[in-house]
Amino acid sequence: MDQTEGALLPFWSPDSHFIGFWAGGKLKKIPRTGGLLEVICSVAEIAQGAWGSDGTILFARAVNSPILRVSRNGTSATPATSMLPGQVSQMWVQFLPDGKRFIYLARTSLTTDDPQAKVYAQSLNGGDPIELLTSQSRAVAVPDYVLFAQGQNLLAQRMDWKALRKIGDPLLLARNVAASQAYLGTSEFTASQNGVLIYGTAKGSSFDHLKWYARDGSTSGGLEPVIDYQQFTLSPDGRYLALNSFHQHATGSLWLIDIASNTTTPLTIDPHAQSDPVWSPDSRYVAFNLLPNGGSDPPFLVQKIEIGNQQPEPIYGDDQRHWVEDWSPDGRFLLTHDTKTLSILPMTGDRKPEAIYSSSFLKDEFHLSPDGHLIAYGENRSGKWEVFVASFPSFQSIKQVSISGGAQPRWRGDGRELFFIDYEGKMMSATVERSSAPKIGVARKLFDTGLVPDATVNQYAVTKDGLKFLVLEPRKDFLESYSAILNWPGTLH
Repeated sequence: MDQTEGALLPFWSPDSHFIGFWAGGKLKKIPRTGGLLEVICSVAEIAQGAWGSDGTILFARAVNSPILRVSRNGTSATPATSMLPGQVSQMWVQFLPDGKRFIYLARTSLTTDDPQAKVYAQSLNGGDPIELLTSQSRAVAVPDYVLFAQGQNLLAQRMDWKALRKIGDPLLLARNVAASQAYLGTSEFTASQNGVLIYGTAKGSSFDHLKWYARDGSTSGGLEPVIDYQQFTLSPDGRYLALNSFHQHATGSLWLIDIASNTTTPLTIDPHAQSDPVWSPDSRYVAFNLLPNGGSDPPFLVQKIEIGNQQPEPIYGDDQRHWVEDWSPDGRFLLTHDTKTLSILPMTGDRKPEAIYSSSFLKDEFHLSPDGHLIAYGENRSGKWEVFVASFPSFQSIKQVSISGGAQPRWRGDGRELFFIDYEGKMMSATVERSSAPKIGVARKLFDTGLVPDATVNQYAVTKDGLKFLVLEPRKDFLESYSAILNWPGTLH
């Protein structure tokens, strides 16, 4: 629909004439048939809304916030619930059929598994919340039933909505319902108030996998992220993987995978867009770009976060883009760039970027050698990306490493070998001999990755010893389908 760029979490008006949604720091509404877009109210964080029969609009902000009620003139929002002790999220608000009460999912953890998550009911007139279900899934209230997912099963619990009381045990509606625990309770189903149910089923994973390769191309297991992602970076100690999601989620765009347990958790609880995570040399911190306006408009901020803390610390910000690329081996500065100019951003003192190298060519993927005296990067000088190595910080000696196209250079932990992907997707290796002027050996093939290389994103990571490579493996055989049932209560037994 026109005028809905960047829209997230759409919701219907009770008469089905309008669609509400969040975009650009505001809750908005637009006629179903198109027409004049109106702002409901300003909400800086991603918000999920619900529209009552009397015109009341509620919204949820996912992290550390109660359900909020929009004033009639849209100038303010007041709490409609209270956060109970231990709760960190109240989300997926929906009105009950009577339009006077509503339900929501409350979580006690932002991890992928929260056995204490519950669905509550509350009145618009206040009062204490009433626990309805223990469930990690959002719930959908319809006349006489509440629908929710348990694992990949879609269940229907008969309800006495007047008394807010369950009747009997839940009944199975559908199996293999698509879901993603990382999205704090989402499952692929929805239902109308007149007996129509739509649900999605999925075969295979909808996300790209990550596979471990040895230098000879043999494979040995891998990781299966439970979110979509476009960037990933391995911590120097090899314990964690930081992911940058394609999309903006309720907890932001950065995620952390514990490699030993293969568990995924939000790296931050800030719902604004983030990008380009890089690790500190001691693996304690991740620096990243924070994009309050989604990256299209300033400000453009740089922050860092300690692993396990979830509370970021500001480093720098202004109206210019400073994409974070690397953290110096001694921890004293970050490397940032704007695609043409490389800068140093000090971590102490006067934290302002200092430009050290600039040209008219596009550049990306800057990485310092372990001793900090050389820098590898990609540059597009003639319509094709190539890999270069230069002295740092002088850039007086620049040597081309790749011959017929290359991208994503990475150093071995001792600085004596450089890896990159060539234009045919081959993992390449070049030796580096250290002297007054470094000597770069002729690059040789290690193995085929099967990738179409992208010069501006991370498609692989390599361990410090240069023996193992974690390589993106695009999803295969993923099939998602949707089913509609026009009178689903008649299918229950």
